[in-house]
Amino acid sequence: MEELLKKIVYTGVGITAFTIEKITEVVDKLVAEEKLTAEEGKKIVDEFVDSTEAKKDEFEGQVKTLADKFTSSLNIDLDKITSMFKGGDSEEVEILKARIEALEAAQAPAPKKAPAKKETKTTTSSEASEA
Repeated sequence: MEELLKKIVYTGVGITAFTIEKITEVVDKLVAEEKLTAEEGKKIVDEFVDSTEAKKDEFEGQVKTLADKFTSSLNIDLDKITSMFKGGDSEEVEILKARIEALEAAQAPAPKKAPAKKETKTTTSSEASEA
């Protein structure tokens, strides 16, 4: 869940960076064509960047709030789950591993017994000549 939210935020940041780049190109072109002064162009780009940063921070806050509401509605203790995977609750992990091994052993097919060998008497050459 957290990874998905990070990807959403990073996508937004990437789109914003691309948009800023394109706006800067357009402003630079207008300045080159003398339709804007360099100061006006810089002001336009700066205002866009400032408003975008504010909206980005607001968006990140809303996403975090939604994520918190979602996880709390599921009644999941993410810190406990995270610590389990990092080895924080190794006793619980060991208990679970033992249970899994017991279940796997119970599901394993019983080993087949090897057929009993028939005793065959081999005769030696001296025994054969006596008979």
